[in-house]
Amino acid sequence: MKCMLTIIITLVSSLVLWGCINLVIDGMSDPYILFALHFDTVALIYPMIFVALYSTLPFELVQIIGTTPFLFMIFFSTTFSPGAGVAGIKAVRYLFPRFYLWCELPGVEDDMEDCPEDRIENMIYLFLSAQVFNTLIFSLVFAKHCKKKIDESRIIEERKDLAMNSDLFRSIQKELFGEPGVSNGFEISGEFQRLLSPDIDSFL
Repeated sequence: MKCMLTIIITLVSSLVLWGCINLVIDGMSDPYILFALHFDTVALIYPMIFVALYSTLPFELVQIIGTTPFLFMIFFSTTFSPGAGVAGIKAVRYLFPRFYLWCELPGVEDDMEDCPEDRIENMIYLFLSAQVFNTLIFSLVFAKHCKKKIDESRIIEERKDLAMNSDLFRSIQKELFGEPGVSNGFEISGEFQRLLSPDIDSFL
């Protein structure tokens, strides 16, 4: 529900942004521009929203971690200074949708270097690069969830072992079922005894 609400609000804001741009600038009515604007916004806003929604971090840390994609985009995408940057490091620009957004804008794409030649290919790279930080955040959230489940299972197993080895458990089991394997002078099969045994979880 939270994700759906976030997606709807972001899509509406992208439509409003696209409409305002078209009111003052000609030649920006192409749906490809809307697609590029939307996922450029997604790449910058979603990380902060997801960190705030799916973590228990304090507000200050949410702001720091959430604005990291924006800071990285400024420092490493080279979209504000095409061609600038140290050789090798400036290859990181391909990880940011802002690079592909500039490659899409009329009058700007000609000044950009190494843009994808095909427009569809440019949109595919833009979409994939917009998911880099979101995927990283969800991977961390999923890893934390898995770790929590593993820890809970380990704690339950430890409590079960502790309960089964306690004198209280043995005395209650003996009081209810007698000596193991014997009940009223008759031998009890292992399977039948297992069915009669009390639920260990009730002692946790």
